[in-house]
Amino acid sequence: MAKRLPTEFAINMNLEKMMILQQAELGLVSQYGYFDEYNPCHLYFICRRPRLALNPAKFEATDEYIQLVVNVHIKDEIEEREYKFENNFETSKIELKCEYPYSFFQLTSNGEVLTGGKISPFLQKFPRMYTKADFLDLEVLYIGQSFGVEGARTAPDRLKSHSTLQGIYAEAISRNPDSEIWLALASFAQINITMMDGRTKFTDEELEIDNKRWIEVTKKLNWEGINEQQKINFTEAALIKYFQPKYNVIYKDSFPNPAHKTYSECYELDINAVAIEMQTYEVVNCFMYSEAVEKAPWHMHHFLLNSTEERKSIFEII
Repeated sequence: MAKRLPTEFAINMNLEKMMILQQAELGLVSQYGYFDEYNPCHLYFICRRPRLALNPAKFEATDEYIQLVVNVHIKDEIEEREYKFENNFETSKIELKCEYPYSFFQLTSNGEVLTGGKISPFLQKFPRMYTKADFLDLEVLYIGQSFGVEGARTAPDRLKSHSTLQGIYAEAISRNPDSEIWLALASFAQINITMMDGRTKFTDEELEIDNKRWIEVTKKLNWEGINEQQKINFTEAALIKYFQPKYNVIYKDSFPNPAHKTYSECYELDINAVAIEMQTYEVVNCFMYSEAVEKAPWHMHHFLLNSTEERKSIFEII
């Protein structure tokens, strides 16, 4: 019969920061100052979404609005999406500069650049409820980590010469010319969850043992901290197990496992479960999905570190 301890602990790794960009922009990440020593970027997602191109012939600017028409490439079909934005530039004499392959653009007036950039991140700045831009959602193809000596190496550094990334790019170009590869760099924050069972009857000896354990685990989780490398390891493993990305192999079917030394601290502390939580709609204004997981603005899943036959889940209602 599965047992329950008087106090159970779980670790929830919550998406804190995410940046979406392409490989050519990796060298600029450090200049943005978005990730820092408190929110380092050691995890990344290699994703894809439909290739977008502006239709210059259908550009229009009036005193009231600016119209852009976007061609969304989905396999061998092209779907047109029309967008009208309020014209706040106080002039209708606006020109569109956009050259093949029509993914970058500039709006100019009398030689002055008003706005511009790549069409994908441009549209992603606007609320989804306004643009209905479901084509900006990201399909997760691969999840990885980077952690060097004393945490010095970050995901952008690793991705500059990442063989799996190059392979995915090559396959996307040859087999999925309708798609673009995007990178989602991520930082996760640890949230500790504690549950105390006040209904089950425990012996005085069990309560005394649990009290000593509570002090030890609480001190470790709240003050000393779990080893950073181990934390990244089990977060990566949990994400891979959840999304089941096409290009990942390790952890797809073997997480959690007490034999894995890479996150042994969780077992040494007798943690009940680890969880991952991602509210990508709030952080980067898009949904994420994979072949195994449906599109959603919020993903959360927990993994018990012991079998249900051995131990009751911390998330199981008493």
